[in-house]
Order: sequence, then C-alpha cells, then structure tokens
Amino acid sequence: MSTLGKFASITAAVAIGWCHSAAWSQDKYPSKPVRIIVALGPGAGADALARFLAAGPLRSELGTEVMVENRGGAGGVVGGDVLAKSKPDGYTLGLLHASVVSTVTVINDNVSYNPVRDFTPVATLVTNQLAILVNAGSRWNTLEQLLDEAKATGKISCGIIGVGSHTHFNMELLKLASGANLARVPYAQGTGPIINDLLGGHLDCTSLVWPAVEGQVKAGKLRALAATSPIKGFPNIPTFASRGFPQASLEVFFAVFGPANLPPDVMARLTPAFEHIMKNPAIVEKLEGMGFSILYENSRQLGDRVKTELGIVADVAKRAGIKGE
Repeated sequence: MSTLGKFASITAAVAIGWCHSAAWSQDKYPSKPVRIIVALGPGAGADALARFLAAGPLRSELGTEVMVENRGGAGGVVGGDVLAKSKPDGYTLGLLHASVVSTVTVINDNVSYNPVRDFTPVATLVTNQLAILVNAGSRWNTLEQLLDEAKATGKISCGIIGVGSHTHFNMELLKLASGANLARVPYAQGTGPIINDLLGGHLDCTSLVWPAVEGQVKAGKLRALAATSPIKGFPNIPTFASRGFPQASLEVFFAVFGPANLPPDVMARLTPAFEHIMKNPAIVEKLEGMGFSILYENSRQLGDRVKTELGIVADVAKRAGIKGE
C-alpha cells in the first residue's frame, strides 16, 4: 500500500473512531450538572422538594450534580418563562407547582408561555390536598351544615390566599356544585393572617392547603370539614366527593417539566429515574414527613392532567368571573 493509501486508511479509522466517540458521548446523558428551576422563592414547598431531590435521590439516579435555581415572581410566571425559553437538552428542568401550568395561565393575560405547547411533561411527584376548615369552636360540625347556612343567609366568609389560587378555584368549584354563597376574602399576606383571623373569630371558614393547617387541626384548634382526597392519619376527615361534591377536586400538585421537545434519549433517562425515586419506600416516607402526599404519574399522565385541569379552571374562571388582580 502506498504512503498516501496508508494515510487515507488512518484518517478514515480516526474519523470512524471520532464518530463512535461522539455518538457515545451523546448517549451518555447527563454528562454535566443538571439545573432545576423552581418558580418560587426559597422555603416554599416546591423549593423544599427540589432541594431534597437534588441533594440525594436525583443526583444518585442521574450520576451527576443537580443544582436548584429559584426564579420566583408573578405567581410562578417568571420561572415558567425561564424554563420555556431554555435549551431542550435535558440540562434545565423545572419543578413547578400546579398554578404555573394551570390557574395562572388562565387568569393572567401576560403569561408568555403555553403550558401544553412550551413544556415537556416528565413526571408528577407529589400533591398537597386542599381542605375547608372552620374554628373548632364554631357551630358547624359538617360541610353540609356550613353550606346550608351559606345558602340560607349568604353571609359565610371564606378566607383564601389570593384570587386565582388553587384554594380559590376549589372553593369556587364547591360553590358552583352546591349553590352555596361563600363570600371570598382574599389575603395577600398568605396563610398566617388567615389562620389568625379564623382562630380569632373574624372569619367563618377558609380554603387552604393541608400542610398549612395540619398542626392547628392536630392541636384541636381548627376543624376540617372536607378535603379534596383522603389524608393519611386523618381518616375522619371526609372528602368532598364523599359528601356529594366530586367537582371540588383541585389539588396543588408538584411536577417536573422540561422545555418543549426534550429528546427521546433524555426522556429515556429521566423517566425511570423519577419512577425509581417515587417508588422507593424510604424516600416516600421522607416526603410524607415533609407534608406531601405521593402522586407519581408518568409523562403521559402528567400531560393529560395539565390539559384536563386547564379545561376545568378555564370554565370556572368564566362562570365565576375570576380575573387576575
């Protein structure tokens, strides 16, 4: 073989080797740290969940460092926008609370992203139930008693953390289903002032996420009349469905999304990773200890959940006249 021929053979071999190496590198996702966007500030439920996963379970499953980046603002819209505009390579994911992909997109005309078009659903992880509660010393012992008085007098006040929140939408679903007139009282400062006013007799009831009120219920200061789904350790709290109102079923779910068009090889890595995490008994126990209820769903199920919830909240917003404030 001539020198030129030998050179050509060597060049071809090197090229083939480089191609194989490049293909191997592309298949080896992830080969660098993964960033998780949280659309809320530090200390929120989504932040606590993301940091728990990043510190151990997800880092172990993916074999790489996982960093949490808080991008709060506008009820989650800022973080959602960052995620939607990220490169779809699997190195930027979002751990988003339900409002980011449902209620806020319905009532806020300034949302830049479409939750169906601009995100890739990866997995639902956990949820927080919503409950209707009254002061433990109140005259209402059942949901029916509260609703009957609301129908008769129209003077029952119900505290919510803000117009357009899941707690608000679920209360509106209950009103529409029951015909009861619960007067919403929004609190911009969050759950603390609501609970204080309820304990002080300045509010009749409230619609809040379960982790925010569990301690007060355990202490016998608040009474839960109904919840969106069964609550572990509290078998005596009925569900709305068991009281004839299955429509009142919105919960604050927490789920992982990527930008639109995540590659199949990335999804093939992420899907089993989150399934293994969420089916690990030790991890489940820790998450439940943090106040979450487990709600693992795969990509298809999460996508269906978002579409279904968007339809529900759009209908409620129209019928109840809910607009962003």
